[in-house]
Amino acid sequence: MRTTTGWRATGPAALRRTEIPRRDLRPDDIAVRVDYCGVCHSDLHALRDHDPHALLVPGHEFTGVVTATGPEVTAFSIGDHVAVGNIVDSCGTCGMCRAGQENFCHSFPTLTYGGDGSTTLGGFSREYVVRDAFAYPLPSGLDSAAAAPLMCAGVTVWEPLHFLGVGSGSRIAVAGLGGLGHLAVKMAVALGATTTVISRT
Repeated sequence: MRTTTGWRATGPAALRRTEIPRRDLRPDDIAVRVDYCGVCHSDLHALRDHDPHALLVPGHEFTGVVTATGPEVTAFSIGDHVAVGNIVDSCGTCGMCRAGQENFCHSFPTLTYGGDGSTTLGGFSREYVVRDAFAYPLPSGLDSAAAAPLMCAGVTVWEPLHFLGVGSGSRIAVAGLGGLGHLAVKMAVALGATTTVISRT
């Protein structure tokens, strides 16, 4: 068992620095030194609804550097910059997983925190251990701090834009310019779509 420093929830709006466990690396795992972690509204919801007797370390969108690899890992090396999102494992065998849609895993995917029977602990920590298939190379030149929110809000809006084939000639309306909305606008414009924001104000 590995240990690292993390920020554990101690109440509806309180975090306390503490030592937390991480599993030893499995053959297809990598250890990531967490450098930047986004703060998503779902983290705030989890903190607000938190049972103070349960172990909760929030944070599900982070970037960092690979510090160790399991013996079967070939896609990453120590020192590689990576990004990790809200899903860190899945059954890998259902139709959705085989189609690359692990977010719709029939057994439900393992989430970055609060997931699976062992209760995963999130990215508000110094180190995270994750299956290599659920870590993504961070392109050089992309700011690591700015990239962390792309792993949640960014993926959330990219999925429908990509699925619908948004591009030059498309007309897109984005409802609200909040955390997801501003990324949807940036991506739709970059894809060449005529983009409009709809707001109550």
